[in-house]
Amino acid sequence: MSSTARPHRKNDRTRSALNIYYCLCGEFALVCDRPLSSLPVRPLDQSRVLRCLDSPPYSTTGAPQKVRPARVFKISAQQAPAKLIRRSDGTLEKQYPFECARCHLQLGYEHTPPPLKSGGGFTFVLPGALTDRQGFAPPDAFLEQLLTSIPHAEHDAQGPKAE
Repeated sequence: MSSTARPHRKNDRTRSALNIYYCLCGEFALVCDRPLSSLPVRPLDQSRVLRCLDSPPYSTTGAPQKVRPARVFKISAQQAPAKLIRRSDGTLEKQYPFECARCHLQLGYEHTPPPLKSGGGFTFVLPGALTDRQGFAPPDAFLEQLLTSIPHAEHDAQGPKAE
């Protein structure tokens, strides 16, 4: 983006700083124009949502709406095989995961086939998969607290309970 693309504001310097994230193994994984903590959270799995495309100026009913701009980001990861996820409400969701090239930890997923950012509306980053400090795990890296906080997910030492 050139400096002439938009007028500079007083706080542009802090907004234009890129945020760099690493896999838990230390491998570079993501650079983004916003901190992950400021991105929306997907209620189904607590993933952070990166918008890949600008939202349309009109809603599905035809009413004008505020355009939400796409995030500027680059992911350094490899695609993993597609998988179907069964949600707690019984619905199925097809995911195209991406993983760390070094340790193969799943970092996130998209709903569109590879390559990454190939036309889908969103990229999802899994909670606890990335850290902004190389060599340090983020507080949400260990998901025990997350698993106990998700409604309809009952877990014990042997795994999920059958209902």
